[in-house]
Amino acid sequence: MARMIPASPAPETPRSEGRLYERFRTDLPDAWTVIHSQRFLLPRHRGFAREGELDFLIVDPARGALGIEVKGGGVRRSRDGWFSKDRDGEEHPIKDPGRQAAAAVHAIRGYLEQAPGFGGRGFRCRFDWGVAFPDTVSPGDFGPGIPAEVILDRSSLLDLRRAVDRVFEYWGPSRGDGRTLSPEAADALVETLCERHPPAATLALRFREEEREILRLTEHQKVILEVLASHSRVAVEGGAGTGKTVLAVEKARRMATTGARVLLLCFNRPLAAHLRGGADDYEVETFHEFCGKLARRAGFAFEEPTSPGHQDFWETTAPNLLVNALERLPEARYDAIVVDEGQDFMLDWWICLDLSLKDGGEGTLYAFYDPNQNISNRDLPKALEISPAQLPHNCRNTANIARYIAGLIGEEARVRPGTPDGAPVEEMTCGDPAALARQVSERLERLVEEDEVRPQDIGIISTRRLENSPFAENRRAGRFRLVGLGDPHAAKSRRSRPRIVFDTLERFKGLERDVVVLLDLPGSRRAVTAARLYVGASRAKHLLVVARLKPSGGVPPVG
Repeated sequence: MARMIPASPAPETPRSEGRLYERFRTDLPDAWTVIHSQRFLLPRHRGFAREGELDFLIVDPARGALGIEVKGGGVRRSRDGWFSKDRDGEEHPIKDPGRQAAAAVHAIRGYLEQAPGFGGRGFRCRFDWGVAFPDTVSPGDFGPGIPAEVILDRSSLLDLRRAVDRVFEYWGPSRGDGRTLSPEAADALVETLCERHPPAATLALRFREEEREILRLTEHQKVILEVLASHSRVAVEGGAGTGKTVLAVEKARRMATTGARVLLLCFNRPLAAHLRGGADDYEVETFHEFCGKLARRAGFAFEEPTSPGHQDFWETTAPNLLVNALERLPEARYDAIVVDEGQDFMLDWWICLDLSLKDGGEGTLYAFYDPNQNISNRDLPKALEISPAQLPHNCRNTANIARYIAGLIGEEARVRPGTPDGAPVEEMTCGDPAALARQVSERLERLVEEDEVRPQDIGIISTRRLENSPFAENRRAGRFRLVGLGDPHAAKSRRSRPRIVFDTLERFKGLERDVVVLLDLPGSRRAVTAARLYVGASRAKHLLVVARLKPSGGVPPVG
């Protein structure tokens, strides 16, 4: 008995097709498959798609596929076309069955040749056609378009296997490429036409779905700006992922639309470069860029130290130069200053910003900060008379990441209802640097190749610089070249190796990536504390991978 697809005919199947269905099942060999009622689309004609249906497709692994178009009732052909007479003796015009069968086979063959599961795997086979008139005794042929050899008529049902063989043999082995189907190819043909086992959604697709929800939730946070609109001096506290940067940008934009001269400040240069890309009506600087810009404009020398250290210059000299410059250039003051990542600012700097506002410090000052990210032991904006406000809900990270980062600092995650759970946080612990580099590289390959995540949406955030990491030797993770934030060569050219950003958690503050691989490496100058890991881990929006190196892994201390 042949394998029939579907296992039983649909209730609305015409009687003529139902008779053939049962005879195909009982008369054809076990190795054959018969597909009933295969739908397809014909090429568009005059701008419209056309739907078609092949009544039967017989798959013989030894010879190929044979399409059969069935016409019930008494079939005849005349000068006026084709007709079928029903049981009540009434005639109805019908389409040319030969043309229908040929067009259907051509459409299905074209689909299979392009399908990844069949033609894409190198499979090919013969596709021939025939017609079936199970209620009609054939007069022989029905003209040159339908010779007797391709017709299955009422008498053919007495020995259907022999009749089907006759149709196959009519087309002969020379037609097409003459290849037979292997059992694997026959299964692939049937599976491609009749079965679909969709793969799991890629992470990239899930990220896009999660992003829609996260953006919707972030919009709710902007309500706080409406509530605080009557306040000119506000410090907004919020944990990682609560939308501080989004709100800082929105506040700067809203102030600028009123005609105010607005300055948006932060501490990190990579964050300033990122924020500057969307600023049209307001200025964006780091605090020290602002100090240098105004000092030079006022005629003061502002020479940045070229060697590490020199904290006195950054903490004291640069702010003092800013104050001196403001005395010479009172017109350089701003109507409004908005500070993002305010926990990185020192106490004296807030006084400098107060002096940078017009009207004797009466201008608008908004500061957004997270005390849990105050890893440099700086001063929060408490030196000024300023109204406090809070952002309690995480609306950047998925719920799984929010729970993980809250746990690092001993707090409970607060997320809005509807926040997507996202992928679980992945953790790997490696015994030596080579193993860590290998496992991280393999994970990156799977993310890009299998989950379709773009390399530019991935960030490797480390407790150590690249030159002191397990990737220091060739600055690559597998096939990916590792580059720092702001690297002028970070953009991938058509012929170059794809890039993934690798940088320290200090430089990543305020930024984010869909995927973050957080390297928890011992031996850095600064202790690897839970607070610092909180800063790095919170940069992940959708997937966080934490890769740890055991302290005994042989990493040399940083000199």
